[in-house]
Amino acid sequence: MIKKSKVILLAAVLVLAFAQVAFSALSAVGPTNPGNGFPLWVRSSTGQNATIAVPAGPDSIPDAGPPWVSPFAEQIGFNSEAMFWHSAASIDPLPGPAGGGRALLALAVEAAFAAGDAVNGDQIAFARIRVRIDTDIPGTYIVTHPYGSKTYEVAPADVGTRAINDTADVGIGAPGDFSGLLLAAIDPFLVQAGFEADPNRFGDSATPATVTGSPTGNNFFRIEGPAGFGIVETTEFVTGGQKFAGTPFTPGRATYTKDAVNGAFAEIFATIPLPITPGTALLARVRPAAGVRMTQSGTGFFARFPFAGNVPSDAVITGRTRGVNVTNLSVPVVDLVSITKAQYVVGTQTLTIAAISSDSVGPLTLTAFGWPGATPAGQPLNAGGADTVFAGVPISPPTVEVKSSMGGTATLPVTVLP
Repeated sequence: MIKKSKVILLAAVLVLAFAQVAFSALSAVGPTNPGNGFPLWVRSSTGQNATIAVPAGPDSIPDAGPPWVSPFAEQIGFNSEAMFWHSAASIDPLPGPAGGGRALLALAVEAAFAAGDAVNGDQIAFARIRVRIDTDIPGTYIVTHPYGSKTYEVAPADVGTRAINDTADVGIGAPGDFSGLLLAAIDPFLVQAGFEADPNRFGDSATPATVTGSPTGNNFFRIEGPAGFGIVETTEFVTGGQKFAGTPFTPGRATYTKDAVNGAFAEIFATIPLPITPGTALLARVRPAAGVRMTQSGTGFFARFPFAGNVPSDAVITGRTRGVNVTNLSVPVVDLVSITKAQYVVGTQTLTIAAISSDSVGPLTLTAFGWPGATPAGQPLNAGGADTVFAGVPISPPTVEVKSSMGGTATLPVTVLP
């Protein structure tokens, strides 16, 4: 579990060499699932999509309660960790003078929490490759698995249980930032033989069985050891994880423009990660207008709607693949804020800010933040894009942020003048 190890573990192991063939990494991470705060899906370069249900089910092997560590844990179905996808192989017993040793290979794309137990806002995710080998024989060991190989040197002083104990977790970022998963070389996901066409699971999470999908073609776990250990191998893995049954896409900007001459329009953007399944389409809707098919260019999609009266609170984007696999995601509609000036004069200690909104009719207010002396509630700006000058600012902030009462926000670096 991540709460037991937040860094790469190299216990009782001297790494002699590392030979990891460069393969493609995970191709995309989906939008945040509001039900659990983790990505709605993670996508391989071959178009596989793994997800964690809300609440997490057996395919994600969650460490479920009761007892639950918090109401949020009960809501999402696990206390500290669950798997988007997982596959593990073991060899037991291993050869050696003592006998009875065991080797473990654990592969996973995991959801967890930075501080340990389930706390909303503390979500992290990572890809894990773990190798553990018991041996009483010192020497050189070469481990080959579906995603590469690694060489270890076991010193005489380090023999015994977990003489090789190596865990590499890739992708851990700040809570809520899951972009590091795109560096993970667990790609594509292994699938238990017989589950390739299963729409729901990568495997049954219980039965040791052969797998398909290794980018190296090495659908096995092999250890080549020194004299007295020899070569041992298994092709049986316990594999599982839930497949995302919907259409994967990521909502983009949902903004509106309004002026007295041209009227009011909402602009909706979205993207679909590669590879795009043939027959996939996105539709967008802002109430009360009817939904329309979004225009596609490459991986980008766009739709524009006229509206009258109040600004729509949200846009609903619907993904369909061949008329099914329906996924609906809602995006708040906000104005588009542009900062036209952010300027600090050292000699006069003045900060000048000007900003406009895509809504020139209003009513709305623009408020600036981000420098010494600004109140926690921010400083109001003059309407219509006119300059607002703030005197007595002792130092220049690196950036300023402007927020609109209609939900839009923008940040701009400050230009510093003598």
